[in-house]
Amino acid sequence: MDEKSKLENVQTSKDKNILDLIKKIKDMDSNEKKIQQALEEMKISLNNEEKADFKTFWEIKNLCLELFKEPVNSSIRSLLWKEYLEISNEAKRIKNIMFQQMDFEIEQIDLAISSIENDISNYDDILSNLKDIEIDFNSKTLSSKKTFYLEIQKELNLLNTIVVRINSLRKEIIKIQMRISNKNKFLQRLSVAGDFIFPKRKELIESLSDEFSKAVEDFEKKFNLDKTPFHVLRDEVRSLQNAAKNLNINSQSYMNTRLNLSKCWDKIKAAESNYKKEREASRGTIEAALVKIAALRAMCEANPEDKNIEKEEKEIFNFIKTLNLKPEDVKFLKHKVNEAKDPIFEKKLNEKKEKIKKASDQENIKNEKIEKVKDSIINLLSNAQLTLEEIYLEKGNIEQDLNNLNPAVLDKISLKKYLRQLDHLVEDKKEIDNNNNLMDLESLHKIFDVKKQRKVNIRNYLEGLNKELSGSNFDFEKAMAFRDLIDFEKQKLSDIENSIEELEEKISHLESN
Repeated sequence: MDEKSKLENVQTSKDKNILDLIKKIKDMDSNEKKIQQALEEMKISLNNEEKADFKTFWEIKNLCLELFKEPVNSSIRSLLWKEYLEISNEAKRIKNIMFQQMDFEIEQIDLAISSIENDISNYDDILSNLKDIEIDFNSKTLSSKKTFYLEIQKELNLLNTIVVRINSLRKEIIKIQMRISNKNKFLQRLSVAGDFIFPKRKELIESLSDEFSKAVEDFEKKFNLDKTPFHVLRDEVRSLQNAAKNLNINSQSYMNTRLNLSKCWDKIKAAESNYKKEREASRGTIEAALVKIAALRAMCEANPEDKNIEKEEKEIFNFIKTLNLKPEDVKFLKHKVNEAKDPIFEKKLNEKKEKIKKASDQENIKNEKIEKVKDSIINLLSNAQLTLEEIYLEKGNIEQDLNNLNPAVLDKISLKKYLRQLDHLVEDKKEIDNNNNLMDLESLHKIFDVKKQRKVNIRNYLEGLNKELSGSNFDFEKAMAFRDLIDFEKQKLSDIENSIEELEEKISHLESN
């Protein structure tokens, strides 16, 4: 039945009730009682629990006016007329409020329908922006088409949401009081929206249902307890049942799924029952094996290094082979044997942890010593008052400390830079001493030769560093540290080249004079 037919049926039922009410009033024996009853019914129609029933009110009011024309006691008539006017004024007040409320409700309904229409217009964009849904898909039967099920169900979730909104609005439109023309317009707009949503939803449900039913039927046909353990098949049946609840399949598919899976479930229950009987029969032999395993655990706990442990373990495995057990029982007993050897594994684990801790402690001590060496070099570099002999002595002590430490690669690179700074400090000290003691032209030539040789030495050292860097397999951090060392040497090379140029100018000036 469509919305228009529903509205017509509601209207027909209401008209019949009004006619019955009018007949009831007219059948009373006096005009006073008729008017009093009419006024009472007018009040009731205005004080309706949901909304004022103005149709009934106007019909009874018209009847009441006719009754006032009939002979009535003048004093009583005056009181009844006054009450009639009060009720009429109250009706006008309620009507104004209702019109305001009705306008608001119509506006809200219009907005709600417009929202649905807008969602339908932008349906593809909304669907593409939806987050992927999550459904517990542990079923191996459905895994090959997992993407298909999730994508279809995601779209159905969107359609279901719109369907709920459409149906809720239909009920709301039918329930609220407004002009029939407005109701028909709203219902027509919802009908147009439904023409897009419902066929698409039906098509997707059928597609999903057909694919799911086919998958379950294939599972039921391939169901074989001889090839697959019953507990694996039991988990698969449960996974398919959960999928049937979470997926939007039709009632026919759901019914077929239940029937097919029920057949499988009955077979699983029978297999499980047989397994329990067999397990009960083999309980004695399993218990005997568990006693031996308990003795093995006691041996491991008493002395994890006992040489007889391995022999005892082999005897237990040989004993298990003589028993007529199912594969899962054998697996269970092997697991218990491994558990019995936990004290051995714990001892080895503790030894490993202790070894790692010891190595870590040693590494920390070594790192502290390396940092002390770095601090010694930095202090030496910053102490300008030391003589060349004192620097040589301190440098020798530092190199001796480094030989005993065997630092890591990154630390070696870092220390190499500090040591090079120390080497350059020694060379700078030598040059300063020579400049202070020798200022004639011959001495300047000697200083010039020393500087040129130092330039050659730095350049050769730089070439060695570049070759070492290109041939190494340093990670990013080590490579950056090595680059820092190279940049330092480049700066020193630049400094010595500038120093040589200055010295050349000085020599040239002296020779020209």
